[in-house]
Amino acid sequence: MKKLLAMLLSLVMVFALVSVTAADDADFTLVIKGGDVNENMEKIEDENLLAVDLTLNGTVEDTLLTLTFDLTFDPAQVAFVEMEKDDAFNMAVVNDTEEGMLRFSFTTEGVEAPENAPVATLYFKVAEDLEAGTEIAFALLKGAVAETYADDPKVVTPHDIAADFAPFVVSDTILFNGVVKFNEGEVQYKGQTPYVIWDHAAGIHEPAFTVYEEDGETVIAPENYDFEYKENTMPGTGYLFVYFKGAYSGEAKLSFKIYLPATTNTTIENVADGIKLTWEPVEDAAGYVIYRRAWSTTTDGWTAFARWDNTTDTTYLDGHDDAHKTYAGTRYQYGVKAYFARRTDPVAGVEIGGNVNNDSGNYNLGEVGPLKTTVRITTRKLTSVTPGKKQVTIKWEATKNFTGIQVQYAENSAFTKNSKNYKIEFAVDENGNVVSPVVSQDVIKDLTSGKTYYVRIRSYIIYAGMNYYGEWSNVMNAKVK
Repeated sequence: MKKLLAMLLSLVMVFALVSVTAADDADFTLVIKGGDVNENMEKIEDENLLAVDLTLNGTVEDTLLTLTFDLTFDPAQVAFVEMEKDDAFNMAVVNDTEEGMLRFSFTTEGVEAPENAPVATLYFKVAEDLEAGTEIAFALLKGAVAETYADDPKVVTPHDIAADFAPFVVSDTILFNGVVKFNEGEVQYKGQTPYVIWDHAAGIHEPAFTVYEEDGETVIAPENYDFEYKENTMPGTGYLFVYFKGAYSGEAKLSFKIYLPATTNTTIENVADGIKLTWEPVEDAAGYVIYRRAWSTTTDGWTAFARWDNTTDTTYLDGHDDAHKTYAGTRYQYGVKAYFARRTDPVAGVEIGGNVNNDSGNYNLGEVGPLKTTVRITTRKLTSVTPGKKQVTIKWEATKNFTGIQVQYAENSAFTKNSKNYKIEFAVDENGNVVSPVVSQDVIKDLTSGKTYYVRIRSYIIYAGMNYYGEWSNVMNAKVK
């Protein structure tokens, strides 16, 4: 373990890297809480790195927020290693090549009052020769830009942005004197992030671990450390703290996500007003997020399309209003994810869960259930059923959006007595497009004179070899001559 030595002369670190107080009239404030370097170190791929949590204060009432800023630091103190952004933001490091500066830009949609809303965690390697008491400070370079966009994308509102950055202070203790790893099979991983699935019955998660020497192979005996778990009794982020003693000193912190389980038994169907999804409730869920993507001439990406706070109702109708439209003939795919109630993580000091970022996707923490695909097919209207000799002529509203019409008829309105059905497939051109004239009527033959027949229809479409059906039409009947 590389130590933070307290034996060298103090480095004079003016460099304009001082704590910046937020301007009273600024619309947005970037926050770094600072603190003891040792208490903010994390083990990342067996390397001790300073974790700098960047959060945002302010209220975005419009549709879209964009933020661009330069973060400066003293390269003699720290070197940037990597970044872990929050799910709500689309962030990229635009330029980290200039010594002592990182340039960021990010966007997020529909953020509502994100007090201390997490933006990203930046990881830095700390220089080995910093003496005790040294302050590691970060500063916001002038020229930071924040803008919000209203529903009309041409309406752009500029905002003042300030910084409230507290420094990190080097202590005179050894940070870690060991490598802590979760045992195999105790946690799963998404990239480098360990996680477990919340078990309501168990009510607690304590993934087993092993402590090693710096080589990652030699096991340290348990009498050389104490440990405790924190925030591991509910969905969110759980923590493992290892406190070294005896021949060792310092502490280690490991975190792991506790995800709500995936939604199950998701079904999807076309109904008159749109596309209807249903799923089984997830215990301890405060609400659900509906994810949707659509295929048309191009493939669209996933969006956190809608929120559903009423956990007693596990049904969602897409296409029910102007903000959530569905279009006939378009294929849609859906996933449903549960999220837990909003609360403050006392270890990280940030808000997690719940409606952190409105419809933008940060509904930690849950697993998306099975994906379901359908094509939006509007309900056809049967306009007439006219009796003839041992036959009936049926007519319906014409359409060119679909592959064809399925007809069902029976001797009772429940379509259980002598029920039969058949399909009428429309003619298409070489590109698969329905051509005119579109069939809008047909004759059902070989019926029994004197009997009453009930008829209904529905549109269908064949997409990538799969048959998708719309909702059944109204029912009409006629007595055959």
